[in-house]
Amino acid sequence: MARIPYALPLLFLTTLAVHAQRPELKGWEPTFTEEFNTKELEFPKWSLHDPWGHPRNRESQLWTPESVELANGSAKLIARKNAGYTSGIITTYGSFAQTYGRFEIRCKIPAGQGLLPKFWLLPIPSGEIPSIDILAVTGQQPTKALFSNTWGDEKTERSYSGSWDTADLSKDFHTFTLEWREDKLIWFIDGKERFRSTQGVPHQPMYLIASLAVGGTEAKWPDSSTPFPAAFEIDYIRVWRQAEPPPSR
Repeated sequence: MARIPYALPLLFLTTLAVHAQRPELKGWEPTFTEEFNTKELEFPKWSLHDPWGHPRNRESQLWTPESVELANGSAKLIARKNAGYTSGIITTYGSFAQTYGRFEIRCKIPAGQGLLPKFWLLPIPSGEIPSIDILAVTGQQPTKALFSNTWGDEKTERSYSGSWDTADLSKDFHTFTLEWREDKLIWFIDGKERFRSTQGVPHQPMYLIASLAVGGTEAKWPDSSTPFPAAFEIDYIRVWRQAEPPPSR
């Protein structure tokens, strides 16, 4: 589950170029890459449907494949307001999951009351705990990046979370990275560490999700100021695993 053979030639060509420019990747080897340079997402590498099949966190969107668009080397998850709300989600459920490693997204988030762009991990076998939010931003606070990990079960659920005040993330692309090790989780924005956790570190395979939710307990509800359509634009998603022990942090 940790590799997708038909993606390997592009994966390694891309990674050679990336490693040449980024010395911090020494000691890491690629396991997954998506550059969004095709006209449509590959199946079964990606699923455009939610993996849990029921509403979460009182969100109000309907996930639809039509809400995911590829153009000019990026993917756009687009939230629209019609009779209700529709939006986009992409996951690797059933095709790729990994325990520990380096998980990275380069993206530009939408601003607006009631919008919630996220890049996160959920467990295999299917479930909602543990989970790791590599990136979450509420549209009404586009200058605050949110990080969290959740563990336990329905009766013992616990979480550890933090945030980082930064530039307006809706104005340009930024890179968000998680280093998931056996004993810690470390979050980076544009290559600089911004948060870490040693509590509740998961030890099981987890798959990738990128989504743009509308409404709910975190983002609240859209209002007359919320721009629709709104797009969560993703330049790439990449994953590595440790080929050699990393330096201490």
